[in-house]
Amino acid sequence: FMDQQRSITVKADGNSIVTKANALIEASYNLTLNEQRIILACAAKLDSRKPMPREAVFVLDADEFVELFGSDPRNAYAEMEEAASKLYERDIRRIEGKTRKRLRWVYMAEYQKGAGRVKLGFSPEIAPYLTMLHKRFTSYRLEEVASLRSTYAIRLFEMLAQYSDTGVFLITVADFKQRLGIEDKYDRFSNLKARVIQPAIKDLQAKTSLDITWQGVKKGKSVERLEFRFEEKSQMQLDI
Repeated sequence: FMDQQRSITVKADGNSIVTKANALIEASYNLTLNEQRIILACAAKLDSRKPMPREAVFVLDADEFVELFGSDPRNAYAEMEEAASKLYERDIRRIEGKTRKRLRWVYMAEYQKGAGRVKLGFSPEIAPYLTMLHKRFTSYRLEEVASLRSTYAIRLFEMLAQYSDTGVFLITVADFKQRLGIEDKYDRFSNLKARVIQPAIKDLQAKTSLDITWQGVKKGKSVERLEFRFEEKSQMQLDI
């Protein structure tokens, strides 16, 4: 079947649009920063209104990866190789409220050492969450998240982007942890706040167009919900 594969070259275009079904944004999974970046760079090459191209294989070269995400060129090859090798094993544990045994992101992911490139094919199970989307989806420009340094910051950005019309996002702590695939970590809220929430917000404040405030809402003595309020930073702060 190899001759039937259609290679889609991924270019470093920050203006390309990432579109995901809201169900995928709300799903439970855990990817590293570089795994997340490879998925997003390839997803941004899809036309979300059309079917997933048959036998499509995305090709991402190291120099495009470096240009797009501002990675250190000295580490990019090793980072891409590690991400490609792990991506094949990554799954989505829960989507649309249902527990799935394994819903894989990709049916193939390989790193071509000599060429310094990743080849990736999205699994058929993921196609309905990236293509043929006509309702309940969220889109944003790839460059909005390209310089983020935390995988949690990317996930939080997507969750906020879903509510850009109201600028308010509410979620229980339990659901938030489940989405990030960290249900069994950070039992103490102070740890979740210090390790996940605050670093993600600091990253988003510094590198995206969003101005964000947040608070934990208590029930009794413990924090039960998170409330995020956000707006586009005013364009008035031009350097004069």
